[in-house]
This record gives sequence, C-alpha cells and structure tokens, in this order.
Amino acid sequence: MTSSVSVQLPSYGYVYTFSGVISIQHEFSLKIQTESESASGSDYVNGARNKPDKIILSIIETDVGHVIGWSDQMLQAMEAIKRTRTLCNVITPAKTYSAMLLSEFVATVDESSQSGWKGTLTFVQYVPPAVQEKTADNASTAVHTGSTGTVQTVSGTSLQNLLDRAGVR
Repeated sequence: MTSSVSVQLPSYGYVYTFSGVISIQHEFSLKIQTESESASGSDYVNGARNKPDKIILSIIETDVGHVIGWSDQMLQAMEAIKRTRTLCNVITPAKTYSAMLLSEFVATVDESSQSGWKGTLTFVQYVPPAVQEKTADNASTAVHTGSTGTVQTVSGTSLQNLLDRAGVR
C-alpha cells in the first residue's frame, strides 16, 4: 500500500481515513487558450489558464481491523458525499487539497475483495464561476502539511447520522 489518505468534511466535523491506498494520482493541468477565447478577452495569462486540481485515489476498503460492515458503511458514506456534493479537504502525504468535490466514485466487489471493496475516488477542486472569471490565474493554493492536525475518529453512530442526513438507507 502507498500510504493513507484522509477525507475531511469540515461542515460535519468528520474525517474518513483510507489506509488501503494503492495509488494517488495528482493532476495539475492548464487550459490552453483557443483563437475564439483570445478574441473574447478571457482570463488567460500567457495563453493558458489553470484547470481545477484533480486527485484520483485507488483504494481497497475492507472490514479487516474494523467492525463487520465497516466497508459497506464507508461505501454508503462516499456515495452520500458525492450525491450531496459536500465540499471536502483531501489530505495526502504530499499535499492537502481544500474545497474538493467527489466527482466520481467507482467501487467493485469481486473474488479478491469479498470482505470489502476496491475502487477509485476522483476529487475535483471546486472553483466557483465568479472566482474563475475574476482571478487572473485561478490557481489553487498548495498547502504543505507536516501533519494532518487533529484527526477525529468517526464512530459507527456518527457515520450513520451522516448517512441519515443524506437520506441513505
């Protein structure tokens, strides 16, 4: 396993930690100005503009080391976070990303993951349209983390409360 990654939900005070991280893909890219955008006076600097940051996590989540049913609860929690479009902070060993949305979530249960699931979580930085139009570089600010700060353990009851608020049954 590569390392662990935490997903914080500041609005709820929850932290979900994935210890079965297989890979972490950090994506930083530019949108290159087209001829039509050049004519409209868009917010490009040197012919390019930053696209929102993106991070893709490949993970394995199992009940091993947890209570039975933990991986199912994590599956439901991630689905609820995506469906409710809850802004998250994603903390990796290399960088902390803020204002991230879980844009895609793929989970597979097969022979190799019978006591849990494996899958990918794709988080994309949320940049409000007004910010995209008003900033010259619309860049995200990298935050180097020497530590993850205070990590709050999410109990089964807290997890269930989040799922209840999100309407997941």
